[in-house]
Amino acid sequence: MSGAAPLVECEGLVHIYKSADIEVVALQGLDLRLGERETLAVVGRSGSGKSTLMNILAGIEPPTAGRVTVGGLDVGRMDARERRRYRGRQVGYCWQGAGGNLVGDLTVRQNVVLPMLAAGVGAAGARTRASQLLEGLGIEGVAGERPEALSGDQTQRLALAVALANRPRLLLADEPTAELDSPTARRLLRDLGDLLADTRAAAILVTHDRHVERHVDRVVQIRDGRISTETRWDGEEARQPTELVVLDRAGRLQVPREYLQRLGLRDRVRMVIEEDHLRIFPVD
Repeated sequence: MSGAAPLVECEGLVHIYKSADIEVVALQGLDLRLGERETLAVVGRSGSGKSTLMNILAGIEPPTAGRVTVGGLDVGRMDARERRRYRGRQVGYCWQGAGGNLVGDLTVRQNVVLPMLAAGVGAAGARTRASQLLEGLGIEGVAGERPEALSGDQTQRLALAVALANRPRLLLADEPTAELDSPTARRLLRDLGDLLADTRAAAILVTHDRHVERHVDRVVQIRDGRISTETRWDGEEARQPTELVVLDRAGRLQVPREYLQRLGLRDRVRMVIEEDHLRIFPVD
């Protein structure tokens, strides 16, 4: 990411779900930045806070504490009307389970046109944009079909087309390849990457699929509601990952368990900082 202002910035993001006498802390001071046209994969175990982060970025629910801005807009301070406008123009959200983006009674083309008409785009312009998206995602041949007639791959591609219809600056996609086999997922990710490059949109993809990680600029892992590690890809050809362990604002350092296992260490370790490097020892 260059020195320009980030498209997405989360600072000390906290979110607490309350139910009766129970409180669940989904996010615990999460910090995250995303640049214009940058693509990011967010990984982590179930319950780590991935979907909560997506819902906050989409303006579906406000954070309990902290600050989140997208395109210079303070999402956490928006009222209901401002959030609806924001979702219609700034972000495109592809829900987990592609059917959540679609209207079953409409054709493929009508599903893509619908959000544009709702945003005030003229009918002719909406049809042209829909054709471009359907062609870019390889489903123009089923434009007259209804969602129930589509394959799983075609349904997911349609959901992405709907999310991108209004030319959002940020695409949010929750598990976009979860229901696809590996070859099909790779083709979808390749086509989506080309489309994002054409539309100049940034993207955050929540995933458990290791194939997704090879199609983005960065990967961050969420653990216990915080960013715990970050992976950057060095070079377009080699695509060699550089792992970065992230130190949070409270000074807590989380070492990924797989690293400890690789070093033959247990979960409890002693760390010593010596001038320009960090030494890690087992604790019995």
